Amino acid sequence: MKTVLILPLLLLSISLKAGYFNIFKKSIAVNDISYIYYDGARNKYILHGDTIEYIPVKSIETSSGTYDGGNYSKKEILPTERDKLLLLFKKAKRDKKAQTDKNIKPNAAIEIKTGNKETSFLLKATSEINFKIIMLLQQLLHQ
Repeated sequence: MKTVLILPLLLLSISLKAGYFNIFKKSIAVNDISYIYYDGARNKYILHGDTIEYIPVKSIETSSGTYDGGNYSKKEILPTERDKLLLLFKKAKRDKKAQTDKNIKPNAAIEIKTGNKETSFLLKATSEINFKIIMLLQQLLHQ
């Protein structure tokens, strides 16, 4: 009886360590999903696998013509850091009170791309989950 239970648990453990989730449906590798976060100024943060990328807005792209989001950055992060960020994105997607239909500054936007499927929603600038996401993104990029 113990042997029968150990094999499924071992396979589950291997799947999770390999970066797969959603084992009860079609398995999706972490590398198959991109999470794109746009802050209030529309600077772009991309989480893809264990890589985080920051694509700043340039002054020529802004309405004022003066704001500049800084320098481009791309960085490898630890799986534990990735998992913290994934958890926040998933919480944001479920938190309907933190979401808004107003696409205005300083509200944030999130896109989740899985293959050819895309989901997007807006977060209120003042929502707690938005603060947590932007703080973790900045922490990961500047550590």
